[in-house]
Amino acid sequence: MNLRLHHGRVPIPSTNPDSPIRLVDFPSKEVFNSLVGSRVTAENLERYYKIMHARLAGSTFRQIALSYGLSVERIRQMEAKFIRALAKHYERTARI
Repeated sequence: MNLRLHHGRVPIPSTNPDSPIRLVDFPSKEVFNSLVGSRVTAENLERYYKIMHARLAGSTFRQIALSYGLSVERIRQMEAKFIRALAKHYERTARI
């Protein structure tokens, strides 16, 4: 899954292997903070939000890594964690 390839939408993997991915809107800042806030220190939360928005806007891992002084692998890991957290969020809200 990749934020960059879906034209401003976030790909959410389905829990059913026969179902395709779902594309959802990027969460509001409040939802984003609730999804990743417990995993990220308060001072890095805004930075994480900006990094995910940069990916959504089409920036490559390399471009973001250079801008923020992080490794390409770290940006990839951050994106994967974000997508997993968002998938769990949508799974929970679908059951309610």
